[in-house]
Amino acid sequence: FPFELDPFQTAAIDCLHREESVLVAAHTSAGKTVVAQYAIALAIKHNQRVIYTTPIKALSNQKYRDLGMFFSQQDIGLMTGDVTVNSEANCIVMTTEILRSMLYHGSDELREVAWVIFDEVHYLRDKERGSIILLPIQIKLVFLSATIPNSLEFAQWVANLKGLPCNVVQTDFRPTPLQHFMFPAGGNGIFLILDEAGNFLEDNFIKMMTLQDSRAESKTKGKEQPDIIKLVSFVADRGMCPAIVFAFSRRECEALALQTSRCKSLRLVGESQVLSIKEVFEKALQGLAKEDQELPQIQNILPLLCCGIGVHHSGLLPILRELIEILFQEGLVKVLFATETFALGLNMPAKTCIFTNCRKFDGQDHRWISSGEYIQMAGRAGRRGIDDKGCVITMFDEHLEPETARDILCGQPSPLVSTFHLNYNMILNAMRSSGVDPEKIITKSFHQYQ
Repeated sequence: FPFELDPFQTAAIDCLHREESVLVAAHTSAGKTVVAQYAIALAIKHNQRVIYTTPIKALSNQKYRDLGMFFSQQDIGLMTGDVTVNSEANCIVMTTEILRSMLYHGSDELREVAWVIFDEVHYLRDKERGSIILLPIQIKLVFLSATIPNSLEFAQWVANLKGLPCNVVQTDFRPTPLQHFMFPAGGNGIFLILDEAGNFLEDNFIKMMTLQDSRAESKTKGKEQPDIIKLVSFVADRGMCPAIVFAFSRRECEALALQTSRCKSLRLVGESQVLSIKEVFEKALQGLAKEDQELPQIQNILPLLCCGIGVHHSGLLPILRELIEILFQEGLVKVLFATETFALGLNMPAKTCIFTNCRKFDGQDHRWISSGEYIQMAGRAGRRGIDDKGCVITMFDEHLEPETARDILCGQPSPLVSTFHLNYNMILNAMRSSGVDPEKIITKSFHQYQ
């Protein structure tokens, strides 16, 4: 590597040389990917195969591109269900569902695999994907995770499951410190609530809430600019772009992006950058049929991009998602409106992260966002080696108690808790597969261990 490794990276790589499984838990942008790259390099050197799994297709696609640039294209393959590229490569990037399917069907390819890398393993909490880690694989494992309080418990479960050591390498080191601000509805400025040393500034918070409460009582907003335009203008004027604006629904994401793009006084990109955006856009669409190029989603995205504004959510066409990711990485998209899936491991840090609300709908009710969710998304702020500090701004429009704000901003990450549940599909697949016993899946699960 062309840089000096951090102590936690060196410790994890020592585990790889001992051919032992390892769980690496660190903050976003701390450099966990270095450990995965080293494991892949070892496998290629010894002519072994390695599987790199991610929880979502968007992350698989990005890892495929990134690893293809780091290694050679012939060494990296991709399997997502939608597409298969270079399936004979030493390293195959795939979603966890694809790996689970390979296990159920007793794929011969798994016999050649020396390492399996699980990226974003804290996603084990998700009911849809958590069960993948329960399936027995007689190969060495590398787990990459955000900081979790019960990492030792998880590693002990893996060690018991495989009968081999599983090391834990954990660090709280954050390469780029963060400052956390809040923006009250109808306000004209931001308030520093949590400084880079982790101190909660209660005096600032009380001053901000007094202003917010008095404004809510008066209910006089007049013809002011929408808060999102005020805040994006504030960030742009102070050189705090690129910025990611997290909204908790696709509809809100698109509506806020459109509203921001219509502000004539806001100029995020110059003429030369607009030309570059159009050129990249046209090249990306060359492979599409003419009727596909005329799809409303494709036609509607270009005016936004030409304003330096992007949208990123799971409802976008894959080619548009990839295009927007490239434009953001190249600095041509200055403000990106995204749902929280964007925070799931995609290596696209920004200088500033903005939350449009402190609440989200989780499918059952509207609740305050958890500290773990906040940490995951806020961790995208601050680019290592570029920014001295990252900036996180949270918008809110209701009364907020200091304890609630403190829990969100200063709380501990959520522990890793298995949400494994047995369903008919899993039982039938296990019964159909040779060597997979449904009872063993239950008794050896992390859920049962906990």
